[in-house]
Parts: sequence; structure tokens; C-alpha cells
Amino acid sequence: MLKQPLSQRTEKIRLSTIREVANKVEEARKRGIEIISFSAGRPDFDTPHHIKDAAKKALDNGLVHYTASMGTTELREAICQRFQEDYQLNLDPDEIIATMGSTEAIYIGMQSILNPGDEVIIPEPMYLYYGGWSLLGEAEPITFALQEQNDFLIDAENLKQHVTGRTKAFILTSPHNPTGQVIEENEIRKIAELAIKKDFYIICDDVYNYFLYDGAKHHSIAKVPGMRDRTLIIGSFSKTYAMDGWRIGYLIAPRQVIARALKMHQYAVNCCNSFVQAGAQVALTASQNCVREMVQEFDRRRRLLLSYLDDLRIPYVRPRGAFYVFPSIKKFGLSSKQFSDYLLREARVAVVPGDGFGPAGEGYVRMAFCLSCEEIEKGMESVAESLKKI
Repeated sequence: MLKQPLSQRTEKIRLSTIREVANKVEEARKRGIEIISFSAGRPDFDTPHHIKDAAKKALDNGLVHYTASMGTTELREAICQRFQEDYQLNLDPDEIIATMGSTEAIYIGMQSILNPGDEVIIPEPMYLYYGGWSLLGEAEPITFALQEQNDFLIDAENLKQHVTGRTKAFILTSPHNPTGQVIEENEIRKIAELAIKKDFYIICDDVYNYFLYDGAKHHSIAKVPGMRDRTLIIGSFSKTYAMDGWRIGYLIAPRQVIARALKMHQYAVNCCNSFVQAGAQVALTASQNCVREMVQEFDRRRRLLLSYLDDLRIPYVRPRGAFYVFPSIKKFGLSSKQFSDYLLREARVAVVPGDGFGPAGEGYVRMAFCLSCEEIEKGMESVAESLKKI
């Protein structure tokens, strides 16, 4: 083995707890053990047929070669059209890069704005990779805890206390992973005012923007006057159109950021799959009834899962978006990892320990209602039986 040291940057980041749970589920299933998993954060639906047909047609028509690095003009125009129809937000195709999923979008976006010594403010609990992406950009992640008694909602006044002269960006996720909370328009405006006054970027992870319940609405901070030049929007087809295996997303950002992000994109992947982009274009331009029907089904599942938590008297903040609930398990006297391991062993049910979303997530678990109502019923009945032993 070489004596040369390996990259120190990779020592600062850690592997995903979500993936760790997924691996445990896979290993158990290989041994013939049936596991009901509330851990997978993806729709369990098949990709709608018209989207698959568009990709197949593209293959049959010979669309099998490189596209422009930014993505096809047709796809980027379709993204503009969708944002205009849904949010009355006027975009230009030159402000968009088609990426290999939203993961690449947020990675190249962050690396394009960060410098050594910068700070990125991230509310906890958070999606694990936010902190790692900050560190890879040689910036310091600054975290603050979202409080259950405040419904895990971001408060602009609390955010203000963590802004310094080194603040480069704030990561805004609404609907939120893992709590399912949705930020109201008045708070969005307060955050925008703070970003303009203190001169920092807002990185909007909008991958759950169509998964809304109980009358909640998604408000784009980019629409606030003065915010277009300081907002990065991260988009994904994985959740909205059940296309997680297709690996297609996009970054929307000011042109000066896009120019730098394009360099990162070229060095990493060059361009996205050509026929996948054709499918994504049709996903955006065809009828959106498939999305509405999927969200309605998720709402039905959400209500079912919450009814079981009510019966078990397990406290939670009612999620108004995404497809997660983040119940408190503090009363059971176990850490979130111990509780998750116990359910996997005793109930044969998989959940994600809350500390996988940062220290503020300790005492909670994330449950995704990305499985059928029959599976939810079976899984929660098993959870109920196993909890009687604690």
C-alpha cells in the first residue's frame, strides 16, 4: 500500500444513516426476513407510462448521444414553462443546468459560491449531506435547532442570531425533510429581507414542493423583490414524478453562479443522459394529473399513519408537506438508534433514527409513508405489539 496520505476532506464527512438503514433492510431480506420499511424516502409508485414511453421513443429515434452540458434546450424551456404556470416565476433557460439528480444540483451549486472561511447556516434536524457539502466547499456549517414546541418551523428572528459577516448562504427546505413542515409566506418574506440586508444567498431545496396537505402552499422566495440574484433553486424529478432511478434534476441560479456551476458539472459528468432528458421534458409538459393523484394517495397514507401514532400516544408535529412524519420517542427511554434497532429486530419494521439528521434529531425517528396502506397497517400493528414489551 502507498504511504501517501489519502484525502483529508473525506474524513470530515460521513455516510448517510438513511443508506445504512436501507442496507440493513436489504441484508435482512436476503436472509428471508420480511421487513416493512418506513425508511425509504422515495415514492413507491411506478414512473407514469407517458414518461417512460417518451424515453423509449427517444431511444428508438436514436437519441443516444451527448447533449449540451447544460441540458437540452427543450428540457430547460419545459422547466421554465412549469415554473411560469405553477409559480408565475419567469425564468430563462440560460439560468438552468440539467443535473444527475438534485444531489448533483445542490453539490455544484454550493461549490460554485463557497470559499474557505465562509459559513453556511443549516437548521437541524437536516438532510445529512448539507453539512458535508459545506465542508467539501471548505466552508463551516453553522447549525441551529428547530424546536418541536414551535412545530419545527424556521423563525427568521432565530436565524438572524446566527448570521455573521462570514455568512455566505442559508439552506431553506420547505416542505422540510425530515419533519414535513411548510414555511408560511410571511416568514419567507422575513427571511428574504434578512438575506438582502445581510447579503447572503438562499439555497432552496425544493424537491418536495408539490407534496402539500391540509391547505399548505409552497411559496418561492425567488419571487420576493431583490431575491432572484441571490437564490439557488434545487429541483428534482425523483419525488414529483416517481423517477428516482432515472437520476435527473436541475439547478436554477443567477447567471454568474451558473457559469461556475457549469464548470463543476462538466468536470463531474459532462451532461445528463439524453433519453432521460426527453422523458423529463414530457413529465413537465404533459398533464400533471398523475402528480395530483399521487399526492392524494400520499395524503391518505399520511392520515392513516398519524391515526396509528395517535392510538399509540406517540407525540408528533403534524406534517403538512413531503412524505415524512418525525415522531418523538423520548418517552421510551431509548436513544433514536436503539429504538430503531429495536423495531427492526422485534417488529421487523425499519425507521430512520433521528440523530442521522444531526444532534437536534436525537429523541425522534423519521417515518416515510411511502408504502401502501396495507403495509402501513401491518407495520404499525407490529410496532404496537413490540412497544408493549418496553
